[in-house]
Amino acid sequence: MKKNIAVITGGNSGEYEISLKSGQNIIKNLNANLYSVFPIHLRYGDWTYTHPDSTIYTVDRNDFTITIDGNKVFFDCVFIAIHGDPGENGKLQSYFEMLNIPYVGSNSAVSLLTFHKEFCNRVVSSHGIKTATSVSLFKEEAIDEEKILSIVGLPCFVKPCNSGSSVGMSKVKRKEELADALQKAFKHDNQLLIEQFIEGREITCGVMKIKNKIEALAVTEIVSKREYFDLEAKYDPNLADEITPAPIPSHIETLCMKTSEKIYQFLGCKGITRSDYIYNETGLYFIEINTIPGQTNESIIPKQLRYLGLDFSQLCTSFIEEAISENKKATNDLG
Repeated sequence: MKKNIAVITGGNSGEYEISLKSGQNIIKNLNANLYSVFPIHLRYGDWTYTHPDSTIYTVDRNDFTITIDGNKVFFDCVFIAIHGDPGENGKLQSYFEMLNIPYVGSNSAVSLLTFHKEFCNRVVSSHGIKTATSVSLFKEEAIDEEKILSIVGLPCFVKPCNSGSSVGMSKVKRKEELADALQKAFKHDNQLLIEQFIEGREITCGVMKIKNKIEALAVTEIVSKREYFDLEAKYDPNLADEITPAPIPSHIETLCMKTSEKIYQFLGCKGITRSDYIYNETGLYFIEINTIPGQTNESIIPKQLRYLGLDFSQLCTSFIEEAISENKKATNDLG
């Protein structure tokens, strides 16, 4: 009998459209002989499933089911394809953990930690990995621009602590630009991270865990044609070059891959992640980790998989089956 798999897309962030495309690509790659796939769309309080005949069914959030022609559909596993809120920050993971429904990817605690830029940077730096000098600022705090800039210098980046894909982020090159950048970022979060600008080349590395083996995929160099790798550049192929494998020295490639595997391990990640860095003559600097990276056909992770000759469809099957197996084992262990 086929297993019912819910693929959740949408969400409440500026990455909404990308989530829809990621979900479509995941659905296309799920094995139709093994799974009955149900695309579930989330947008704030609206959770729905659209049947192939165009009938729209509302998801019962009490038990995460849908009822079709009087028959209740339960799900064997969930594939979360929402970037940002509520898919990448631990909210959906907590919900499915309470319902004891297996899902693909990192758990709620890991998702919450990695999505919060300041908390994640603190943990990463405590393991000896370089991060940019930064200042954290809450919305209700008095703003001392002189003090902030004396710590991080100019230029600097202003970004919401809880946001992905550079949503709400600004590069500040002059003191006069700081106030507007803070105001822009505060529209997306009540806490900001103001980071020192690090001159260098931007590289990123995917990591996955299959059968308890953590393995880095490849290193990609990102060459943005804009001021920095902003939201538009991340998803418009005309605004950035993503080169896999990165044309960098072999020792930097090895360092990036080993560092990414180390971060994945000590954070306790699952599924596929992508860690971003800047590197220059002084070393490798961690920027952030994405626990639900873009999975459109043109996203970096699928490109790295194709470069390695790995089958995305087979990996999706492995992730689903491992999530179901681990959930079953955990349930049995609890008695």
